[in-house]
Amino acid sequence: MTDFPRLADPITLAGRRLRNRIGFAAMTSRMPRDGAVTPALVAHLSARAAGGAGLVVTEALAACRSAAVPARVAAWDEAQADGLARLAAAVEGQGAALLGQLWHAGNAHRDARALSAVGPSAVVDAASWTVPRALTDAEVEGLVEEYADSAARLQRAGFSGVEISAAHGFLPLQFLSPVTNLREDRWGGDALGRSAFTRAILSAIRARCGAGFIIGLKLPADDGVPGSIDPAEAARLTAAIVAETPPDLLCFSQGSHGPSLWMHAPDMHEPTMPFRAAWAGLRQAAGGVPLAGIGRIAGPAMTEALLASGDADLVMLARPLLADAAWPVKALAGRAAAIRPCIYCNACWGEIDRANTIACSVNPRGGTAADAAPPPPRAEAPRRVVVVGGGIAGMQAAAVAAERGHAVTLLHRGAALGGAARLHAALPGCGDIGRFLDHLAQRVAQAGVTLAQGESAAQVLALAPEAVVLATGAAMGPPRAPGLGGCDLRQAVAGLLAEQAPRAGLAVLFDHDHTAATYAAAELLLQRFDRLLLLTPRDGIARDVPGLYAQGVHRRLAAAGDRFEMLIHREPVAFAGGVLRFRHLLTGAETAVPGVALFTWSTPRRPDLALAPALQAAGLPVLRIGDAQAPRLMISAVRDGQWAGEAV
Repeated sequence: MTDFPRLADPITLAGRRLRNRIGFAAMTSRMPRDGAVTPALVAHLSARAAGGAGLVVTEALAACRSAAVPARVAAWDEAQADGLARLAAAVEGQGAALLGQLWHAGNAHRDARALSAVGPSAVVDAASWTVPRALTDAEVEGLVEEYADSAARLQRAGFSGVEISAAHGFLPLQFLSPVTNLREDRWGGDALGRSAFTRAILSAIRARCGAGFIIGLKLPADDGVPGSIDPAEAARLTAAIVAETPPDLLCFSQGSHGPSLWMHAPDMHEPTMPFRAAWAGLRQAAGGVPLAGIGRIAGPAMTEALLASGDADLVMLARPLLADAAWPVKALAGRAAAIRPCIYCNACWGEIDRANTIACSVNPRGGTAADAAPPPPRAEAPRRVVVVGGGIAGMQAAAVAAERGHAVTLLHRGAALGGAARLHAALPGCGDIGRFLDHLAQRVAQAGVTLAQGESAAQVLALAPEAVVLATGAAMGPPRAPGLGGCDLRQAVAGLLAEQAPRAGLAVLFDHDHTAATYAAAELLLQRFDRLLLLTPRDGIARDVPGLYAQGVHRRLAAAGDRFEMLIHREPVAFAGGVLRFRHLLTGAETAVPGVALFTWSTPRRPDLALAPALQAAGLPVLRIGDAQAPRLMISAVRDGQWAGEAV
């Protein structure tokens, strides 16, 4: 008996019985190479199938020759048939139904302008400013045939079906939108005409592949573009599509390119299931086609309640199953508390946006060959291990080492584990970080780690360790102006959180760090002070956070209106008597700002290595991880901890 009977309930699509209502949604991995399936991609997707998902959707596959890019598997290319067959055998062999997502970017690009892009009309892409060449009538028909050819190739390879990507600003959405489709022929005009390309693709695939082949369709519920597709227009388009060529499964997503990019993957600052309100009207328009819910659906209890409400028939989880591939198995086996929680930080998206292989802030093995491997083996010779520092890197290291059988003592400061991340978790919109910290603390306890407060060399030496892991973190150094005054941002935040009372006046934040915690702290300053002035020596802010996350930063700060001001290319010179002087780095001009109630700075951190000399003098092997190695982000701190736990 499971705690989540609706999640566990099988569902049949196009004659294929899915073992449960949990799907792994399409998620770019950057694992393909030169258009080919790689062993890494096979391991990545088969791990989600082995973890219990009933449905696995590949990342976007290039459906047509004109969609070809090296980082997308070329579903249009017969030369890739063997690799596609290996992928299907691995995923379907684990009991999941595999759908290949068929994709064409059209004029949607994230990097430089594309010179060979095509689209329904010559309308600029709002992210890369690409202006496509408008497709001819014959070329549109040719693309439809290429989609059908690719679907048939996937069917021969052993896939259970396909999902047509008609959301997120890609080519089919460009045909659906009245903003990007200005055509006056049969492929444009009203909702029926603008949906003709999508309907033709569905019809051609059904004719080629038959009724026993699952056809899923991902449509926009709201693309966030003024004058384009809002929920009402999405309902009209959906009704036009299902009346003629109903797919077997509908999934509604959000966002497009440009300013609404953040809607693709709502981050930790957004409410859970932020676009659910649109699903009711879309469900009615869907005419009985099963609907999959997607978008910040957090945890088994929420998914069970969603299914019970009738708003969705399945749930599609991307980031949560990257965070823990075994999410379905754990949930349905009564082990929901053991699920490693996604924190919706979008570091995964940030990695692929930088053309790196996908990675995860909470899953150190995500995006690596080890993601599909069993846990690290037990140590052949257990040792006494001391981990110094109770932050994320230290907790990860302590848990992994203890799980391998070592006798581990974790020395930490403060009353609770978590280090600087605990402060981050208390900032506006950052509560999901606290859930991960609690998960790590639970692992530490269950692994039998001994906890002790304090981080002195004498304490370490008294424990007679055979190995030491230094995870002592780092501190912000003051800005380079001597005797500047003010305080670092961690001190300022700790004080504000402790007093819980609003202050008046102007707060000034010098942002030299550009990490997510800095901007969450800026929101706290806006809550507590009348105004906030943010200074940065760079030519913009939020450069070191994922692009999707950065849009949210700018949106939330801009919402403060004239209470918020940002000045670039500036650095502080002096602060005394409530007057701050700062310099323009390009011109040298100085400005004085009176009436500053709080001046605080977020600066590059310096590792805390005070213990290292005494421990090394005692001849102890010392591993440095996390910020004690070099200032880094959560994603690398977690990986450092995993490495250290396996290395000791």
